[in-house]
Amino acid sequence: MKKTYISIDLKSFYASVECMERGLDPLNTNLVVADAARTQKTICLAVSPSLKSYGIPGRARLFEVEQKVKEANARRRAKVPKNMIEGKSVIASELNENPRLAMDYIAAKPRMALYMSKSTQIYDIYLRYIAPEDIYAYSVDEVFIDASAYLKTYGLSGHDFARLLIRAVFEKTGITATAGIGTNLYLCKIAMDIGAKHTEADADGVRIAELDEYSYRRLLWEHRPITDFWRVGRGYAKKLAKKSLFTMGDIARCSLGKSSDYYNEDLLYKMFGVNAELLIDHAWGYEPCTLTEIKSYRPQRKSLVSGQVLQSAYTYDKTRIVVREMMELLALDLVDKGLLTNQIVLTVGYDIENLSDPERRKAYKGEVTIDGYGREIPKHAHGTGNLPFSTASTKLTADCVLEVFDRVVDENLLTRRISITANNLVTEDEYKREGEKKSAEPEQLSMFDMLVNSDEPIKAEDLPSEEPSDDRLRSKDLAPVRSVAVESEAELGDKDISEDVLEKEKQVQEAMLKIKKRFGKNAILKGTNLQEGATAKERNAQIGGHKA
Repeated sequence: MKKTYISIDLKSFYASVECMERGLDPLNTNLVVADAARTQKTICLAVSPSLKSYGIPGRARLFEVEQKVKEANARRRAKVPKNMIEGKSVIASELNENPRLAMDYIAAKPRMALYMSKSTQIYDIYLRYIAPEDIYAYSVDEVFIDASAYLKTYGLSGHDFARLLIRAVFEKTGITATAGIGTNLYLCKIAMDIGAKHTEADADGVRIAELDEYSYRRLLWEHRPITDFWRVGRGYAKKLAKKSLFTMGDIARCSLGKSSDYYNEDLLYKMFGVNAELLIDHAWGYEPCTLTEIKSYRPQRKSLVSGQVLQSAYTYDKTRIVVREMMELLALDLVDKGLLTNQIVLTVGYDIENLSDPERRKAYKGEVTIDGYGREIPKHAHGTGNLPFSTASTKLTADCVLEVFDRVVDENLLTRRISITANNLVTEDEYKREGEKKSAEPEQLSMFDMLVNSDEPIKAEDLPSEEPSDDRLRSKDLAPVRSVAVESEAELGDKDISEDVLEKEKQVQEAMLKIKKRFGKNAILKGTNLQEGATAKERNAQIGGHKA
């Protein structure tokens, strides 16, 4: 049976929610969702459609919005007698009717908890028409729907069914949407992301586009830029451009080449490895993955990451406080998920001020790299710390990450980004089973073990007859080796004792988690969280790095 998939994206979702909360029309109001209390470089989480019409991108920085508004007002003043402006407005229709009004906009502080609540409400509206197994929430404002079984039930085409769902959401929330319809998940996504932008909007601002494999090739094989296509980022585009491949049509034609040709699928596999298979499929408009497979997929969790961008440049000492905070919270997260780690990876990114300030630049002698904005910055610090065994202990993991921090971070540089990764994750049950398996296996002793652990005095005839080389065991090294063996036994004893301490620490961690879940993340804090430069208290009141 031919499949029909629908992708629905709520239009400028965060901005639309903020407009509706103020009783304003989302399609007729100049509004951005951004925390103006932060720096002017803060990224806008959403921009209303009327503001986008001035050339403001959806993820602009606040200073870019202000610049565009100033430019628009300069043009408006130039068109009225004596440059006389008599007021200002955030309503697009009023600005169109009265040229004497200056353009203004609302900067709404993010309210992530509100957006998530509204998203849940909209998802519940979809569930009135669709079973849970046939809908997948791709993000807070976007869903994929397998509509194949519903078109006959409702007696509707894919286009009309998409309109039915969008209309139901609009009537309940005042928020409109864009939709894409396709014969597979990839095509419905591309229809929405690219096709709908070139489709005429209806009276409610709704745009719906449809694609199948053949219309996709006919309409979009020559589309540029190639980064408009799902999963094709700047890195992919750069690699492809070096081979003079600029469109999906170019990739499709390349995949048809013979082994004797320069352009063939082997070229793509050399560039992208196994990912080339997906890229080639998408170039032809194919996507074998179904919604059922997506919903049944359970990824193996191999690592857990915590990262943040600091609101200002931090000194070495203040950064160290934040690193400790982040590791303590990451350890709690491990306990909450029943996971253990034996490796911590730390990455610290330096601030641009280290090179933009003449005095600091003069003092810096290290390696320089280029950031995503084309600016010179010191190369980031990166290091790994290994734990003696898998654990979620706050003390052990914090000591480990701070040891890495002290080892790799330049104390003379200002920092801006921090990322901590807990690697090689296992569940507590997996770790116990592995330990039991190892203890049950017979130990294979080596000649070295017999020499070191023997109570008998070592005789000359037990030693190698030839003179050992520098990288082999010498007779004068035997005494220290015996000492190491004794120290190892002492460490084992400490580990046995520390199991008690670790168990008590885990009980404290679990108690902290219960308190935080019941009374809020800031219900219990450590002294570290109250030090100058600490960020945990503020971050605990955020969702996704923004105000809850």
